[in-house]
Amino acid sequence: MMCRSFKISLILATVLLMACAGPAPTPEPGLKVLDHGRDREIQVAQDVDLSGYTKVILHNAQVEFRENWQRDKERSYGKEFREADMERLKNNVSDQFSKVMVKKLSSRDDYELTSESGPGVMHFIPRIVDLDIEAPGWMQNSIVESMARTKGSMTIEMVVRDSVSDELLAVAWQKQSDPQEGYMEITNTVNNTVAFRLMMQNWADWFLGQLDKA
Repeated sequence: MMCRSFKISLILATVLLMACAGPAPTPEPGLKVLDHGRDREIQVAQDVDLSGYTKVILHNAQVEFRENWQRDKERSYGKEFREADMERLKNNVSDQFSKVMVKKLSSRDDYELTSESGPGVMHFIPRIVDLDIEAPGWMQNSIVESMARTKGSMTIEMVVRDSVSDELLAVAWQKQSDPQEGYMEITNTVNNTVAFRLMMQNWADWFLGQLDKA
């Protein structure tokens, strides 16, 4: 009886794990899935040796808020967020991501940042979507504090292409959330910036680590 119960529990655990992982993704033409999970996925070119690419042209990240973010924040805080405020926030997030990527790539011996196309050069084309910043302190010129259980979350996407042929070399995405979420704490411009930079650093480590595997 104990053996039968153990087998049933094992089967249920396996089913739950399969449900959490979700269905296997369909690779883009010419790509193969390198890593896949509920919160991440990366596909790389099947017949391309990525070790031959040693230079990177890094593009600025396009940024999009999660659906209804502006409406929800205006209702929560009773304050209108102007389009100029929204654009300033998008630019701030994009700039922070560029700084993180430049620092990560510059610290490595196998990649060199460049602005010129040529053999062995990749385009890194990032995009940040579903951006959700909990505290509105980033909307202000001064430090504005509020209490929240999380500083926010975002999904970071990356498209990698050959700079000469425009061949698709890799596509990747990963969701990142505030690693300290779950309890009430003061949020403001300063620690929001720290939290989002940490999310970006974690993403960069995962992404570049996957390219190393490829």
